[in-house]
Amino acid sequence: MAGWLFLLVSLAGTAIVVNAARPSRGPISLVPSWLLAFLTLDLALFHIGLALLIAGGFALAGGLETLPGKLGLLLTLASSAVLFVLWLPSLRAASAADAVAAELELDEVERIPRRLFLNPVPRVRDGVSVLRDVPFAQRDGRVLGMDIYRGSNHDGRRPGLVFLHGGGWVLGDKRSQGLPLCNHLATLGWVCANANYRLSPGATYPDHVVDAESAVAWLREHADEYGVDPDFIAIAGNSAGAHIAAMTALTGDSVQAIVTFYGVYDLTNRLGVHGSAFLDRLIGPHVVKAFFDTEPERFHAASPMDHVERASIPWLLVQGDCDSLTPAAEAREFARRLREHSKHVVGYAELPGAQHACDIYYSLRTFATVELAARFLVTAYRRARHS
Repeated sequence: MAGWLFLLVSLAGTAIVVNAARPSRGPISLVPSWLLAFLTLDLALFHIGLALLIAGGFALAGGLETLPGKLGLLLTLASSAVLFVLWLPSLRAASAADAVAAELELDEVERIPRRLFLNPVPRVRDGVSVLRDVPFAQRDGRVLGMDIYRGSNHDGRRPGLVFLHGGGWVLGDKRSQGLPLCNHLATLGWVCANANYRLSPGATYPDHVVDAESAVAWLREHADEYGVDPDFIAIAGNSAGAHIAAMTALTGDSVQAIVTFYGVYDLTNRLGVHGSAFLDRLIGPHVVKAFFDTEPERFHAASPMDHVERASIPWLLVQGDCDSLTPAAEAREFARRLREHSKHVVGYAELPGAQHACDIYYSLRTFATVELAARFLVTAYRRARHS
């Protein structure tokens, strides 16, 4: 019995590794497949350790003495080896980030303590304080709040950042995303506001951008209270939050620098990188609330790709080359168009082997991604002050 049970567990583990290697792009399986891959790749060493620990437990129970148990052990060892190979590209994340930093001549900053790799779940770091649920706007009968991260040194004016979480415009929360970046910038002397915004389908574009602009305006209006330099507030976001941050930067003049992580830069799917469900089941009915066939102008108006000529601030884009939700081809094209039109620096970092949401918990890619973003923002602030 123990041998058969171990074989079933090994088959399940093998299926998880296969999914991580080749995540599904089907309209129904896309998100579950990505989620499973996201929880596997950057935590690969933990998965391998758990698999070997389980194998050891079944060995003590005598499960490996049977043929099913031996097959299970073979599957466990083979899948663990494959998973380790899938994890290896993360070792190149730092060099990819350093290459972009060298290209943009970015300042050096303090690094994230590598001991956090052993406990990857983000939390408030030592020396950082967080003010939770600070209200900044009232919309549609609800209060929108932000979490404000600050370091222990509160002297003088410090640059500010507004961070916007992802979640496909329909879910997500400030407590679960952007934590490594907000914590790290706080230790560097920044004031970071991790803000919520109205979610679809209750919210219709551009409600999300209106809320982001309100968060920036509120932080600037309360600059004296929180020690923020009102002349320099940056914005950042991941996935759908990156789209909202991009539209905030491109349709207004309230922010002085921007960092976008694996963002959505085109709601028309002109490059064909998204499946049909992207327009038909998400953007059309829930975000824009229109049909692309009859009102394409509304989708173009909501697409950063259509506003690149208005780019007027330093911009850093971070993308994974194995992203199954927001494929890298779209980010590459957007970065290319930004560089054609913007007079300011545009940096593009593509991390090898990285899946969507590769910066949520502490990993080698998170270290590389967050440190690159911090170097970019610190440099942008220094250059803005000197200019």
